[in-house]
Amino acid sequence: MADAISNAYGGIQEWIFTNAVGPVLYRFDLIAFAEDAYDGIDWFLFGCIQIFLIAFVLRAWERFSPAEVQESFSKQSRVDVIYTLFHRLGIFHGLIFIALSGLFFEIDSVLHDFRFDRLNVESWWPGVSSIPLVSFLIYLIVLDAFDYLYHRASHSFNWWWQLHALHHSQTVMTAWSDNRNHILDDIMRASFMSLVALFIGVPPGQFVLLVAISQFIQSWQHANLKIDLGTARYLLVSPMFHRMHHAVGYGHEAQGKPGVLGGCNFGVLFPWWDMMLKTAVFPDKAYPTGVRNLRVSPNILTQQWQGLVHAVRELLPK
Repeated sequence: MADAISNAYGGIQEWIFTNAVGPVLYRFDLIAFAEDAYDGIDWFLFGCIQIFLIAFVLRAWERFSPAEVQESFSKQSRVDVIYTLFHRLGIFHGLIFIALSGLFFEIDSVLHDFRFDRLNVESWWPGVSSIPLVSFLIYLIVLDAFDYLYHRASHSFNWWWQLHALHHSQTVMTAWSDNRNHILDDIMRASFMSLVALFIGVPPGQFVLLVAISQFIQSWQHANLKIDLGTARYLLVSPMFHRMHHAVGYGHEAQGKPGVLGGCNFGVLFPWWDMMLKTAVFPDKAYPTGVRNLRVSPNILTQQWQGLVHAVRELLPK
């Protein structure tokens, strides 16, 4: 079965490259990027799978076990769908690759010149950490630890929060809400996580799969779901745990102190970092989501402009 799925996936990837991507590269004399473009089709295919699961599995699940009653699919939520399509279909990651590939190549060359030995987990415990599944899980945990630090930092600086606040502005959480972000915040996060992956030696093929799995779990975490994981809530960030991170007055602003930077439940995949660093709050009910005194436009371009203006204002001398 696994071989059949793998062969079918490879056949689809080959067909897309042969009939769509390859001719475009040839037409514009970009055939030198053929190998990278072929690998880039992975982003598109994994994105298609995620979008299918969000639309037909997670959205259906939300109807059976909602955290809150949602009467209709709001205009704000329709905007979230556009954000998701942009991110999951490889458009965003393709642009990041084009913009930063030269920089990453230079960094890789510098590391090589200094004889920096990447922290390849395959060599940590020969015969064990070299097992693909084991190394994959280790990479997932290490990347998640850095993602926790990045996420917490975005709540710790006023200018950064002005960008990240767009993600928290949604008052109607759905499975589409994860990619509701400011483009600058996304670029910084993608660059940071890519550099971390470069330093610890994550293979490119594994990195695509790591990101795809992480993205889908985060879509599930943002879904309007009331789920009791029992003791498993200490192993994986659940929709209720992450909803607390988005809760008005709890997730960002300290209770009773509007505007104070703070928050809880910063973990992206695993709650362990919150538990160790005393930022975990396991809720017993679903709270309303959003940010006090924050109103954003339903227009994507206006949302991006507003976030940029507010961030710049925070950076200017008072």
